[in-house]
Amino acid sequence: MPDTAPKPRLTRTTKTILALVALVIWTALAGNWTSKGCGFVPQSYLLVISNGTPDAHEGCEDEPGGPRYTDTYRR
Repeated sequence: MPDTAPKPRLTRTTKTILALVALVIWTALAGNWTSKGCGFVPQSYLLVISNGTPDAHEGCEDEPGGPRYTDTYRR
């Protein structure tokens, strides 16, 4: 009797490669926030999830408690 079990759609290698590609893209997007004055880890990564890429007026500014997200960024 032939084996009729369905084969997995994505192999473990394919999943690993996709995860690494996603991490590289996420890191590149986080770099956009870093150039706006935000901390790289974890702040920039979290801002990518919550806000995507920064607009021209968005960024982080220094405050007594450390850098915070603001949508009124100006240089």
